[in-house]
Amino acid sequence: MDSMKITAIDGRELEITDLDLALLQADDYRHYRHTDPAMAAADERLQAYWEDLYQQLLKIKTAQT
Repeated sequence: MDSMKITAIDGRELEITDLDLALLQADDYRHYRHTDPAMAAADERLQAYWEDLYQQLLKIKTAQT
């Protein structure tokens, strides 16, 4: 499979070379949270970032099937 590019919510362009692996990683990362409540704001931003990437990757995967 050829590589593809997607744009993250922070505007950075990301090259995806392994769609299945990228989906697994984004799915894992979108569920991570810090145990320190002081990190709640950072966790919200990170969760939004990874959720957006996951949804973009999922759309690509769905379009391929």
